Amino acid sequence: MPFIFLKQKPKIYIKKVIQNKIVLKEIYMNETGMVRRIDDLGRIVIPKEIRKSLRIKEGDPLEIYTNKEELIFRKYSPVVTLGTFMESVADGIGELTEKTCIITDTDEVLYVTGRKYSDIKGKKISQELEDALRERKSILSDKSEGGRIIPIVKENELSLENQVVVPIVNCGDCFGSLVLFDSDRESKFSSDDVKLVQLGALFLSKQFEC
Repeated sequence: MPFIFLKQKPKIYIKKVIQNKIVLKEIYMNETGMVRRIDDLGRIVIPKEIRKSLRIKEGDPLEIYTNKEELIFRKYSPVVTLGTFMESVADGIGELTEKTCIITDTDEVLYVTGRKYSDIKGKKISQELEDALRERKSILSDKSEGGRIIPIVKENELSLENQVVVPIVNCGDCFGSLVLFDSDRESKFSSDDVKLVQLGALFLSKQFEC
């Protein structure tokens, strides 16, 4: 049976669209030393250690690339494909509510409105947020009323007073989340703020086919 084994660190170039410009990103991949055989149906098992480190879960979509004699798997994020459209939705909600709005997929923060918290863009989401998305659970919390604020990113660098988290779900699949938050103790979420986040998440979810 044929099998896949990378003898040296391959170098690939992934095309990304950043601010409407196509950019080639150079990536070096690490050798794992692991060998897996392909079965008679063409299937291959990704080792548990790799799935755990890359947070690949059952049902997660993967993109497949080929580079000469190399086969490359990469996690696929449907929300990323929305590009400037998702950014416009977040910007609109942020401007109307005068609060910070972010969009995540199931792994990391993809977009942040404003500059105050822009450094969390690209960071891995926290385990608590990941659990909420897995359970398709919306969250509305106000610390001043005894609510529990869940961390957005792993490092839990944000000192937040209130938050709204709404999963982006379509046909039972969760693609990410739309989050609105504020660090001002005097600031409160109105019912219109919450409805706006819910509407935004619903609007984004409708961009994906079942």
